[in-house]
Amino acid sequence: MTEETQSFYKELGKVLAKYRKSARLSQAELAKRIGLSKKRGYCHISELENGRTKKPSLDIILRYLKVCQVPWPKFFQELAQIDFRIEHEKILSQIEMPSTLTPQMRQKVDRDTALYETKIQYPKAPFPKLDWERIKIKVDKKVKELLFNHQLTEDQKTPYFTFVKELIDNYDNPQVETIFEKYYRSKELNWRIVSEIRSIIYKIVRTEQKRLLKPKPLPKEKISMMAGEFLKYRIKIEPIEEQVQKKLGELVVPTIYNQAYKDFARECFSVFKKFYHKDPMRLTQRLTEIKKIWQAKGLNEEVMDAIKEIVIQGFAKNK
Repeated sequence: MTEETQSFYKELGKVLAKYRKSARLSQAELAKRIGLSKKRGYCHISELENGRTKKPSLDIILRYLKVCQVPWPKFFQELAQIDFRIEHEKILSQIEMPSTLTPQMRQKVDRDTALYETKIQYPKAPFPKLDWERIKIKVDKKVKELLFNHQLTEDQKTPYFTFVKELIDNYDNPQVETIFEKYYRSKELNWRIVSEIRSIIYKIVRTEQKRLLKPKPLPKEKISMMAGEFLKYRIKIEPIEEQVQKKLGELVVPTIYNQAYKDFARECFSVFKKFYHKDPMRLTQRLTEIKKIWQAKGLNEEVMDAIKEIVIQGFAKNK
């Protein structure tokens, strides 16, 4: 049993023990109500609650919940939270936080990283690339079934398949409706069948689009890597943001602008990270562009210059 699995089982046991105590039941009484043998029941519940059971029985756990009158969704939601917390602590343990971070900074870095982890999902393409070969195969199958049900001869089927090809090939063409109208009004074709074929094509294409746009879960390893990179970034940017906050206080900047100035500092930091000692001209150009953008949003030039100096000093220390 891995250390991670053992930690999970221990946390699971604590949750179950909490439910039992809330129901005011002893381990022996709970074992009896579940239906475990008198000789072995008490020990089994004790091992389960202390995380010593190598492979907890789902059947026993579900009966345990029923006796304690705990809804299954509530239990599985707590399990998900336990799993998340263990993974989060694992990420934190792999990256050492510098001693220069104050306890308050550490708490904020921890909290921000946890929040970032909850929002990680598979990146969605704004315009997903459809697999038209896959779509054609599905459409072909459905249309063949449709034409077979209408008892058409092979010669009668041919113009309908021509319509299918033309409609699919011009699916993104603004004139696609004109193509439909041409076949819909054709005296050689049944307008109902033409309409059904169009519905088949549109439905299959929309289904494929939804499939591509649906967020997909990422592997734990990928989430861990992304969260680790974010944690490193927060460790570097947090001291800078604290200095920015102090400077804003010294300059008596209205609180309403605080977040905007911090966002400006983050953008400057990202530019330094990308171009520092690599492309000095591009670095200067990008900083000037960023400054103009934020100045147009109402930020003060002198305050931004002061913040830029803080970022420069902070970046030099983190290099």
